[in-house]
Amino acid sequence: MAQIQELDHLKIPLQDIKLATNNFAEDNFIGTGGFGRVYKGQLPNDHSIVAIKRLDNTITPQGPREFALEIIVLASYKHTNLTSLVGFCDDDGEKILMYEYVTNGSLENHLASVNLTWEQRLRICLGAASGLDYLHGGLGTSHRAIHGNIKSSNILLDVNREAKISDFGMSNIGHMIDSGSLGFVDPQYKNTGVLSKESDVYSFGVVLFEVLCRRPAVMAEYHDERKFLRKVVKRCYEEEKLDEIIMDDLREQMKPYSLEIFSTAAYQCLNKDRKQRPSMKSIVQELRSSFEYQIGSPTKLWGSSTGGSPWSLLLDNNMKLRKIAIDHEDWIFSIGFTVEDVNGLLIFSQHGGTGGDNNRELYEINFDADEEIIGMLGTIGVTTGYYAGYQVISSLCIVTNKRRYGPFGEETMTRFRVPWDVGSFAGFYGRAGFYLDGLGFYSKNTI
Repeated sequence: MAQIQELDHLKIPLQDIKLATNNFAEDNFIGTGGFGRVYKGQLPNDHSIVAIKRLDNTITPQGPREFALEIIVLASYKHTNLTSLVGFCDDDGEKILMYEYVTNGSLENHLASVNLTWEQRLRICLGAASGLDYLHGGLGTSHRAIHGNIKSSNILLDVNREAKISDFGMSNIGHMIDSGSLGFVDPQYKNTGVLSKESDVYSFGVVLFEVLCRRPAVMAEYHDERKFLRKVVKRCYEEEKLDEIIMDDLREQMKPYSLEIFSTAAYQCLNKDRKQRPSMKSIVQELRSSFEYQIGSPTKLWGSSTGGSPWSLLLDNNMKLRKIAIDHEDWIFSIGFTVEDVNGLLIFSQHGGTGGDNNRELYEINFDADEEIIGMLGTIGVTTGYYAGYQVISSLCIVTNKRRYGPFGEETMTRFRVPWDVGSFAGFYGRAGFYLDGLGFYSKNTI
């Protein structure tokens, strides 16, 4: 390809590569990619550590085309979440690509790690999404690239666990993907034979669910629905049973609304209709929201972390909480909010149930213009009667810089108290079903 000639400054002599890898010694072998073996090496001139991909023509007959294309893509697109091309070699029948060496290997190798927290997983997904969004249009409409082979093994992690998308040999090529990508393939490809940006979105959705469920896209030991993760997660999402496929220790780390935003974005990526899938720009925004909700509270969620459905109220800087409406008897049934912004009052729906009495009036807390919430305290109880055995918020007090409201509900022995500084309150989050199952707060200090 003619454009390769314009990149002669990136050419590296074969002899230097042999020196860097000790003539491709097995001691330096670190893995096999879609187009050949990959080695770790140290360049003789500046002693930098690099990853060296040696093209194997027996693996892919169209290797030379992908080889040239990957050089062009990597030389044209520069982003912190894309791997960097150090150089290439096209001598003596050898076709070799040289990249920056990414210390922590691929995301695929870390999916099952208990040491990778939910916050770290969110950071990785957000970084990878940002890199893919850049490929899809970061340089304008005339400079768009389709990756064509998005999967967890092609998302690398550097020393800080920053995600870097790799393996651009399939970019903008209208044929498929190696066999190792089976669980990530856009089903529309089978019908059209054409890859698109939306194909990348579909594959990325599978990656998101891999990260969420801590398992690979394909598990060969199964011969039923469980073999393909995409089938399992779609069923569980639609039946509201995602908790069944998320490991308990990871689930306990998740803020409810963070999980809801993340899982909804991932599910939308898997839509069979390409036109109904979100853009990567939209996915970046959703993942950023999921991350912000996750880190937005320095406190635990008081009450149940699994009962009911997640809800959240996060206040922007131009918003002020003016009213809280509470429905209660022996337990807190529901809570709702009225917020004021530049457009006036915004009334948010009640989170929770009515306790079976739709005629009971809500207790309303109306805040003065200079009044700010500085804490909450309450108790956690277990319901009795017809809906028995649920862990819920049994009583609640709201404390401001001027007064204390409550207690609402019946106080039990399991107490919690959460104070915070004046001006740091940024909203509430929780879980709610027939009752107010759980409650926590957001702080401006960590958003």
